[in-house]
Amino acid sequence: MEIRVWDMAMNSYTVFASMLLVGYVIATPLPSIDETEECWTTPLYPPERPRVFLTLSALAKSTAGGNIQQRQIEINWHGNRVVAQPGDWIGLYEHDPLNNPTLPLRQITVDGRNNGYHKTDVQFGFPTIDPQLLIEDSCLGYWIGYIRNGVTISSNCLKIRPSWMWQNREILGPVSIRQLFLPGTHNSGSYRPYNGHSSDTVFMRYLICQDEDIFHQLAYGIRYLDVRVGYYPEREDKFWLNHNYARVNPLRFLIEDLKNFLEATREVVILDFHRFPVGFSQNTQRNRETHAQLIQLLLEKLGDFMVPSSYGSMASLNDLWAINRTLIVVYADDWTRSSHPFLWPSIPQEWGDKRNVDDLHKYLAGIDQKRYDYDYFWAAMAELTPSTMDVLFRPNDGLRKLADNVARNVTAWYRDLWWKTTSMTAVDFFHSTDIIDVAIDASLKRVRCSNLAATTLTTTPIIQHAMAEERTGQDRRRFYLGPRNLDITGSTLELTSSLSVTSMSPRMTARRRRTKITTAVLTQNLPVTTINTV
Repeated sequence: MEIRVWDMAMNSYTVFASMLLVGYVIATPLPSIDETEECWTTPLYPPERPRVFLTLSALAKSTAGGNIQQRQIEINWHGNRVVAQPGDWIGLYEHDPLNNPTLPLRQITVDGRNNGYHKTDVQFGFPTIDPQLLIEDSCLGYWIGYIRNGVTISSNCLKIRPSWMWQNREILGPVSIRQLFLPGTHNSGSYRPYNGHSSDTVFMRYLICQDEDIFHQLAYGIRYLDVRVGYYPEREDKFWLNHNYARVNPLRFLIEDLKNFLEATREVVILDFHRFPVGFSQNTQRNRETHAQLIQLLLEKLGDFMVPSSYGSMASLNDLWAINRTLIVVYADDWTRSSHPFLWPSIPQEWGDKRNVDDLHKYLAGIDQKRYDYDYFWAAMAELTPSTMDVLFRPNDGLRKLADNVARNVTAWYRDLWWKTTSMTAVDFFHSTDIIDVAIDASLKRVRCSNLAATTLTTTPIIQHAMAEERTGQDRRRFYLGPRNLDITGSTLELTSSLSVTSMSPRMTARRRRTKITTAVLTQNLPVTTINTV
């Protein structure tokens, strides 16, 4: 009898406590489902103003007079649901048009076009960035402004983003790496600037995929590197960065550049050894010995930065910063990886092998559906691929031409459609796209929307809604990605403060441990300015 009375009392208490909890939830001003849905369904960029940005043309050529024409600055604007008005114009500047919208280098009228693109004759060059100054975002001497009635209503600049993860650590630090959208380069090691007639052979046109070395790819904001390694025992440099069966650059260059960057920053970088096309014999014992040499080299030069694979893709940036290791080395050889705790599983690369823009879009759209809520990293290879017939019958085209054909489409696809779901996107000649800014801003918005969803759903148990499954440790975790396949458009997010560019030099030689990072005296090559947050 006493037990039954106790049970009845406890049940009454439970009911009373539940009523109090429900009353508290109802009375507390919490985010609603509508607010959560709105976060995911609004454009990546605020719709109050057009977004403007600068890119660099992937095309390059030698003129009749022997001059080299490359990296021409491209003006881009996206109306983002803001209707162009009569008299609107866009300027290319050597100063920040927010401070003074007069005296543009080049000026084009909008003519009622809400979206547009214009390639100028202004060439950017190859500024070299000192590793000791990789502290914050910086403009590199050229700005773009959207001008209406004499007022700059939107602006942007050509910039480096060397520490975007660390600068946004309060937002990005607690979330898993898998939740981020990481910008990447395809065939990252197949880089070389255009050098005139020596770059105009058919072989070179279809060989080179990037025009920045690894250090500068990272300094501009790239965080996923896709490399293929060949082994040449007869050469002084035995390991090379290849494009399929062709040697391009010694692996030593990548190691030096990566080490310089990691010593100067706290950024997390994924290095994907995707293929081993040359020199890794089919003979099992010889193959294992070759891989063992490569792993020994990596551990010797980069071991202090390598993250143990036991952390998994659900580790947060804070987890990696806590152990002061920020390099994830992905390795495609299963046998080698199984015996090395610092090698991570292969990343699925979704490569469409497509020749035209429409086919590539259809392929990537299908992949985005297939990989939705996938538990591990995956990489969308957002570039066009030439066929053998292209090489034979279009010898004057090449990878630069293919990159130019698709670059503006890639920017729009990931800005307007797939920013919510993509894990990594790798492109050729990354300067021709806006993929770095899109990926960074998408990562920030994903976290904000996911946090809003988690607040709404976990504090209001009576609401049934698709939501994130947040667990601790190494458990499987997901985060709510919001509604899919929406027509989303964008504007601009401004950045933060100062950094600079140093005089040009062929290779970086600084050795700076991250624990010694301090604000340095800035030297100047191109104009550099603080990027104001608005």
